[in-house]
Amino acid sequence: MSANSPRDQKGLSLSSIASVARLSEAEFATNYRDAMRPVLLRGACAAWTACQRWSPEYLDRVAGSLTVPVKTLTSNGIDVSSWRLAEYVRFIMERPPCGDEVSSSAEQIPYCHDIPLLGLVETLAADCQPFPTSYLSPCYRQHWWRYSQFFMGPAGVITPLHFDTLLTHNFFFQIYGTKTFTIMPPDQANLCGRRGWRWFDVDPEQPDYARFPQYRQATPAKIEVNAGDMLYMPPGTLHHVRSLTASISFNIDWHTEQSVLDALAQASNGMPKEVVYYNAIAALSAIAKVPEQITFPLYQPYLSYVS
Repeated sequence: MSANSPRDQKGLSLSSIASVARLSEAEFATNYRDAMRPVLLRGACAAWTACQRWSPEYLDRVAGSLTVPVKTLTSNGIDVSSWRLAEYVRFIMERPPCGDEVSSSAEQIPYCHDIPLLGLVETLAADCQPFPTSYLSPCYRQHWWRYSQFFMGPAGVITPLHFDTLLTHNFFFQIYGTKTFTIMPPDQANLCGRRGWRWFDVDPEQPDYARFPQYRQATPAKIEVNAGDMLYMPPGTLHHVRSLTASISFNIDWHTEQSVLDALAQASNGMPKEVVYYNAIAALSAIAKVPEQITFPLYQPYLSYVS
């Protein structure tokens, strides 16, 4: 089994991604979570107040004084700098619109992402109702917003091909603007020029077949995620993300009993020790049912972890 292959990969020979209007808890669990299949729920959060209210200017008003980490991808890794959120909003608003061209050599854009903003400003969670807590494992439901990570950036910002470091399930909520996801199943990681634990050197938008001839065998699926949409990705799913417009979104990484066991089984296959630690804390919650007031303070640093 490869270092990021989940136990069961049925249903993951992707050529397209299912798109549905609604799913019951049982349908989601059987047809997507347990079958390890991604799915887009069109308009699943469109009725939220967040989708009517949130914008860069609004977040400036409610959280502009916060200091947040802003990350810039470079050839040497990830540079992290501290910005006031108000300063970053001005950066977004003053940045000229980008063209339609796709360039792998484009300027690296500072990106405010993987921020536990809803945990820092908990009133924002009230804008995200009714939240689909029944899709989550029970240990995440009572305070779901504590486990969320926030993303805001201008048009053109890119997250290169990667998978989520804890090998968690991922719910992604697009609140403002539009993003394009390019998605591949975990068993195609060996086709994509793996670098370290979770990053890949292939650019799905402009693949270099001379450097990565094996990528011709890959079956990437591309899907546009608009404001009000919710995207589910199974553990280990490779994804590349481009913001087509200024964008605001957040996600929740979450484990089931099975997914955390599968993740811990990869501990000796190059998983960073910090990732092993956070997965062990998740196992205490998901399997041992240790109370959240004990586990969350131990897990909380993951929400700002740079990997």
